[in-house]
Amino acid sequence: MNKSKSQREFVIVTLIALISIALIIAVYASLLATFQGGEVVIGSVQGQVWYSATNTTTASAWTATLNVSGLSDPWFTKVNFTSAYEGDVGITWQLERKNAAWANATAGTDATIVKVITTTFTLNGTSGQTAYASASGLIGTNQDWGSNNILKEGSYRIVVYIDSKA
Repeated sequence: MNKSKSQREFVIVTLIALISIALIIAVYASLLATFQGGEVVIGSVQGQVWYSATNTTTASAWTATLNVSGLSDPWFTKVNFTSAYEGDVGITWQLERKNAAWANATAGTDATIVKVITTTFTLNGTSGQTAYASASGLIGTNQDWGSNNILKEGSYRIVVYIDSKA
């Protein structure tokens, strides 16, 4: 009996040891499956939205606020970047209308065009770089927000959203 009890104890101790080793290997194996990504550097983009009744590169034609006399009067927008951010960005130009509070303008109710998306614009890290509300970000196709676009009198503004294209 003593020999049988001793063999049983040996088997139990051996099983416990094997289970412990298996658990250690399983934990070690899961640690082998952990991956870390490279460094992510977050930069900030800063700028100011400007308006003009004429689509020109003349600096004095642009202002932070603008009054136009009628629905068919033209008005344009641009953003002057004031930060040294470098990289490709996407720009969304969103027309907003002020009712009780500012909110996205409604297509067909407030205006015919309420959003313009600049697909990719490259910021070169130079403060003073300018983008216009067009698919390319260039002045030649800058969106005329006024001429036959605005459907209701009121207060409007453009909100510019910048996202990374990295």
